[in-house]
Amino acid sequence: MFYHYTGNVQFDLQINRVVSYFGNNSKVEADLRTILPHLDSIPAWNRLWKALAFKRKKSQDYDIASFYFFAAGFYLLEDNPDRELIQKERLACFYQWYDIFPYERHDVPFDDFYLPAVKLINPNAQKTLLVFAGYDSCLEELMVWVKDFRGTAYNIIIFDGPGQGNALFGGSHFMMNFERPVSAVLDYFELDRVVAWGISWGGYFVMRAAAFEKRIDKVIAMDIFYQGMDALIEGMPLLKGLALQMLLFLKRERILNRLISREMTKDLDLSWKMTRGFQLTNTKTPFALLENLSRHSMKGLGASINQEVLLLAAKNDQYVPIKRLKQLEKELHHAGKVVSRVFTDETGGNHHCQAGETHLAVKEIKAFLNEN
Repeated sequence: MFYHYTGNVQFDLQINRVVSYFGNNSKVEADLRTILPHLDSIPAWNRLWKALAFKRKKSQDYDIASFYFFAAGFYLLEDNPDRELIQKERLACFYQWYDIFPYERHDVPFDDFYLPAVKLINPNAQKTLLVFAGYDSCLEELMVWVKDFRGTAYNIIIFDGPGQGNALFGGSHFMMNFERPVSAVLDYFELDRVVAWGISWGGYFVMRAAAFEKRIDKVIAMDIFYQGMDALIEGMPLLKGLALQMLLFLKRERILNRLISREMTKDLDLSWKMTRGFQLTNTKTPFALLENLSRHSMKGLGASINQEVLLLAAKNDQYVPIKRLKQLEKELHHAGKVVSRVFTDETGGNHHCQAGETHLAVKEIKAFLNEN
């Protein structure tokens, strides 16, 4: 279930994301009672989750500590002195406890750096599930997301692409043409047929990759993600969103920079999207960032996707308008098969990437792959 802990939609999404793995764990519930009244700003968020993470590390609750370190580092930018420390502690705690799958860790050569990857092993598996995320995840988080694929016919390869997760610490940056890192991973593992599962912004990346990389046999978009600008303007008043798009189209750089900078002082969610985007893309101004992210678009790609496709959409997704589902279904006219599932208030899973209820999405994915 998705819980509205603070009333701040961005904070609530991230809290559900962090704690949902632990169910009704009494330690986690006690920790939440301690910090929820004080989560009123990003500095408070970072400070409180960091303190809890070290507390749980000291008590050897390494699984809880690793997720708390993930939360503590979530809003930290490159110039924050805590960033490297929290990354180091998160990884140490995570691999201290992780035992869901036997696994191998790999560094995949790509351009002039390496993409971190893991291979999760199911005995006697003959197929491969390739998994990657988008704007703000990391491969360790996804190693937990796929826990229900134990005992299936799939080995699972998860990687951080350029600008994602652990790869962001290696100096790489977000790229639109995601078929390139996907191809590098397939080459490295000598794979000629995979199912590709993209999560969040990865819902665009997986479509983009499938349009050009035909070693992808089936495509899973969790959630659908049509274009980068949607994530910025979803939830904005209609006229304000239209104005931003028009200013970008007309290249009114100075006006757009002033407008966005002013809005960032009033809107925590927008401020985080923009500052995170500067870091991911190595841009410095709102105009430069929006120009960069506007290239992340499904426009013109649908006809090149001939694989079987599963589209997962959430009615109350705070980043992706539900209207994009019909548009995608229409544009995927060469796909081998298109299966769509919409999560609502009634079904549950009606928030971005089924936050707090990811098992509902996994159930649909396993049905799509005939792995129930």
